[in-house]
Amino acid sequence: MSNEKRLIVDWLGLKRMGWPFSRAHTWRMMQSQIVRSSGSRRKGTYREWVEPNPDPFPGCKKLNSFRNSHPVWRMADVLAYFEAHGLAVTQDSQAL
Repeated sequence: MSNEKRLIVDWLGLKRMGWPFSRAHTWRMMQSQIVRSSGSRRKGTYREWVEPNPDPFPGCKKLNSFRNSHPVWRMADVLAYFEAHGLAVTQDSQAL
């Protein structure tokens, strides 16, 4: 096994690091804007607005151009996000 550090992490690597959210929620967290809503559609008081995301999760990249290519994240960005939010990185991910 080599001693070099990993530069990228995929979805399974995120889960091994202790990422508590689902794929869908992770994609929502990466967006630059959040759609907010309040009220009731039945009563006619429903309204919807867009706000900037104050703390987005780092964006992913794809290694190929086809649609089903695996998303990967830069390890430095993910670790910085974990540290800023107080999420502990599990020991299993250190052995990668």
